[in-house]
Amino acid sequence: MKLPFEGQCACGEIRYRATAQPGFSWICHCRDCQRASGSANCSIMYVPRDAMKIQGTARYYTVSAESGNQVSRGFCATCGSPMFILADLVPDLHGVWASSLDEPAQFNPVVQVWCASGQPWGTLHPELNRIAKAPNPEEFAEILAASASSQTSAQSG
Repeated sequence: MKLPFEGQCACGEIRYRATAQPGFSWICHCRDCQRASGSANCSIMYVPRDAMKIQGTARYYTVSAESGNQVSRGFCATCGSPMFILADLVPDLHGVWASSLDEPAQFNPVVQVWCASGQPWGTLHPELNRIAKAPNPEEFAEILAASASSQTSAQSG
């Protein structure tokens, strides 16, 4: 992605700026993400927390994900736009919804997860690897490696 990258909620009450590349990006098809997004999936990238500067205050609610991990979802209390995810799985990273990006075409997912929960009326990405549920430790290591490789080729291209 071109750095820094920025985004906001629908009403502009919350804005953010990230000064580091995402650690990883994926499309999640779990039921919790479907409910939170109001759609078939949730497109998220995870950025180092210390690289995020947020103006405005998001409101958070916490759920226990199907994986058993706690996930806190941040949204704008004024317009309701989903904005952020704080996940026990990656405590040093801050999740950002791709739909909130000023330039959403920059979003570059490397995998889709919880595909077993995908809806027949939703579309799975035809070119991305699919993981049926949550990634196991080996799969997660592969996701991180693919993300690093994707960023390196994007910066040199």
